[in-house]
Amino acid sequence: MPRIYILLMSVLISAFYACDHRGKPYPATLSRIESLADTNPEEARPLLDRLRDSLSLFDEEQHMYYDLLDLKVNDKMYVRHTSDSLIKRITAFYETYGDRDKLLESYYYMGRVYRDLNDAPEALKYFQKALDVAGDTRKYRLLSNVYSQMGTLYFYQNVYENAIRMHEKAAQYKLLKGDSTSLSLVMRDIARVYDAINKNDSAVLYYQKAADIAKEIGLVHRYSGISTELGDLHREMGMYDKAFECLFESLKDSVGRNMYPTYSTLGHIYLEVGKLDSADYYLRRCLDSPDLYVRDAIYEYLSLLYERRLNYREAIRYVRLGQQVQDTIRKITDSEEIRKMTSLYNYQKRETENLRLKGENDRMQIRIYRILSLFGLGLSITLLFIYRLKRQKERLARQFEALQREKQEQYERSFQYVEANNAKLNELGTLLSKDHEDTNSLLHVRKELLQVTNEQIQLRRTERDLLESDLRHSDIYMKFHSTNEADQIIREEDWNALRKELDKTYNNFTNRLYQLYSGMSLIELRICYLIKISVKVTDMAKILGRSKPSVSSSRKRLYKKIKGEDGTPNELDELIADL
Repeated sequence: MPRIYILLMSVLISAFYACDHRGKPYPATLSRIESLADTNPEEARPLLDRLRDSLSLFDEEQHMYYDLLDLKVNDKMYVRHTSDSLIKRITAFYETYGDRDKLLESYYYMGRVYRDLNDAPEALKYFQKALDVAGDTRKYRLLSNVYSQMGTLYFYQNVYENAIRMHEKAAQYKLLKGDSTSLSLVMRDIARVYDAINKNDSAVLYYQKAADIAKEIGLVHRYSGISTELGDLHREMGMYDKAFECLFESLKDSVGRNMYPTYSTLGHIYLEVGKLDSADYYLRRCLDSPDLYVRDAIYEYLSLLYERRLNYREAIRYVRLGQQVQDTIRKITDSEEIRKMTSLYNYQKRETENLRLKGENDRMQIRIYRILSLFGLGLSITLLFIYRLKRQKERLARQFEALQREKQEQYERSFQYVEANNAKLNELGTLLSKDHEDTNSLLHVRKELLQVTNEQIQLRRTERDLLESDLRHSDIYMKFHSTNEADQIIREEDWNALRKELDKTYNNFTNRLYQLYSGMSLIELRICYLIKISVKVTDMAKILGRSKPSVSSSRKRLYKKIKGEDGTPNELDELIADL
């Protein structure tokens, strides 16, 4: 027993280690970097660099995770990604390794890399893949980042409805994480989308929420930056008092942050309200901005300002400076647009190829469905044909048996049968005249049976003759043979009366007709009745309200239905007359 316990424990321990994807535990320094990467990447960077010399001691998964953290820290420090080779290798590893959370993170950074490479469609593709593998993960910060990045990309592509939806999902995960620090950024991003689609009331609401959150948790620089954007929105709406209120709040925090947006907005407002000296003061404070777009706007505002002061020399000078900046921007923009268009062209080529392949696949599917449908239809028709053929054979067999029985009965009631019996009686008489005592008794019995049979046949013939005589002298018979008279109209009750007379005279005549062909129609049945009482074809046509050729065709078709072979109308008449 102890050996069994030891064996079981060994199996359990092996299974436990087999299920542990991490292999060896992470070195303490790598775990430290993991905890710093999101919140303090600047501190994590030197730790990563020092750990690089120890990579030879790492197993494959540890090495991959080091590379993922290295890429993550660079991303957090706003180092632009220039290649997708590293993240591709990391993602390929985690797609087969089985660690869902790390696969989720690698998909996220694949999206970040493609965003830096200006390939928005590929970036969105991998952000969506990250969401697809997320499942019930509790990595709310990462999920919030995924949705936020998707919202920003949709915003840049002017897909504003999707942008708002993505940012709102990002906000939900910020709340789940309890991350109020970055919640204000999400609120600000939603406000920017509403501003872009001219929903100013909603934009103001979200800017105010973002500002309140930043102020409440003491993020002074962020509060000041959001206040500047809100002030610029109020300026666009012509609400200068509220604009000044927001901008003066922003001015209180002027140390250690970029003040050019605040100064530029203030200068613009003062220019619009006609306070040229104040406008000049704030606009000039932006002349040393490294941002070309800010300088371009400042040169435009200053040229307008000096034009209003009637200082055309200075106005022209700032126009020319603006043109120089615009030329520089245009060169940069053209280069960026070329990269974007190349990326877009490659994406469109992929999409075109995908659409072509999808079209071919759809056409192939349709062709397969059509072939299967035709095959199914053909199979169904074949099975139906086989079924009907089988039923037809069974019906013809039954009809043949019925005809054979009818012929046998007719023969047994015929003169030929009586004559055959008389011949047998004569033969028996000859045998009885000889002295064969041992067989005389048997021959006498046979002779008596034949005599009784002939007597029965004669009685049945006499009975049938009497019944047929009664039928021919019946009122209903006379009515069907007097249709040429003007007052003779055949009604339903007349047909019922004829049926009863025929069934009585000819031993259940109707039922025997159905035994010959069970699918006989009412008109075919009535034709048989009229044939049996020897009504002429011309009179049949009058009684049935049909033409003479139509009655003849019906007789011909009915013969084929009964016999299973072609025949003439007269052959049907003979068949019915013999019943």
